Amino acid sequence: MPFPPKGTEGLRKPRSTKLYRSLTRTLRVYNRLLVERLRARGFDDFSPAFPSLLSNLDADGTRIGVLAGRAGVTRQAAGQLLREIERCGYVKRWDSPTDARATVIAFTPRGKRLLATVLELVEQIEGDFATMLGPGEFDRAREALFQIADRVDPGSALGAGDLPRREDRARGGARRNSKT
Repeated sequence: MPFPPKGTEGLRKPRSTKLYRSLTRTLRVYNRLLVERLRARGFDDFSPAFPSLLSNLDADGTRIGVLAGRAGVTRQAAGQLLREIERCGYVKRWDSPTDARATVIAFTPRGKRLLATVLELVEQIEGDFATMLGPGEFDRAREALFQIADRVDPGSALGAGDLPRREDRARGGARRNSKT
């Protein structure tokens, strides 16, 4: 096949067979469902941009630079989005007691209610996805993606304490981090 393929269909066909495209489409729907359901639960100011940072925020707080690295954005971009999240009342910030240059971000009480709701909705959304597939297929797909992630990112941008253990994955749950 010549590269680049000619025409819209010529480009769409090979791109649509790649994992990247399927992961992106699935994440987009996952995020849309999460935002819709959060808004239905009263979190009407929740933006589709928020999960990129909030999903990387440790329960006892995380430095902005660490959040940015986990989310794959610059510190400046993270800071800008965090200001919006803070205006909504989901997070608070304070200066790090150990590093005068660092700022720590943590969930507020409202943010903790949001987090509890997100965890409940994630279970529902993944349950919906599982019903779309045959028995055990969702669990097999999830396990395969865990294995890929473990191999391509063995140190994990989330930190070793956030990684589900194999035996927990087999039961469909994640290991609880002592910080959560």
